[in-house]
Amino acid sequence: MKQNQLDLDMQQLMATPAFRRFLLQMYRDAGIGIPANGADATLLAYREARRSLGLDIFRQAARGLPRGTIEQVLVLVLSEANPIKETDDATPEEDPVRD
Repeated sequence: MKQNQLDLDMQQLMATPAFRRFLLQMYRDAGIGIPANGADATLLAYREARRSLGLDIFRQAARGLPRGTIEQVLVLVLSEANPIKETDDATPEEDPVRD
């Protein structure tokens, strides 16, 4: 597959909510946001290998975004996981004690 085709494929994938949900699950499963320290050498190597593979997948996904950085993928995926809820302007509630 040509590099240019891979970029186009990643653009198409990153545009789909299903793929972004997959990346969110990959983020969690790979332990990208979890410190790996404090484990014995074998467990540490296992965790770091998982994290490395997860970051490789994010690196490929980044090819479908304008700046093409892992950070950009993380921001997009994590912001969808925790959307900011917009609220109407606060209106003063009537105080039932004063009425």
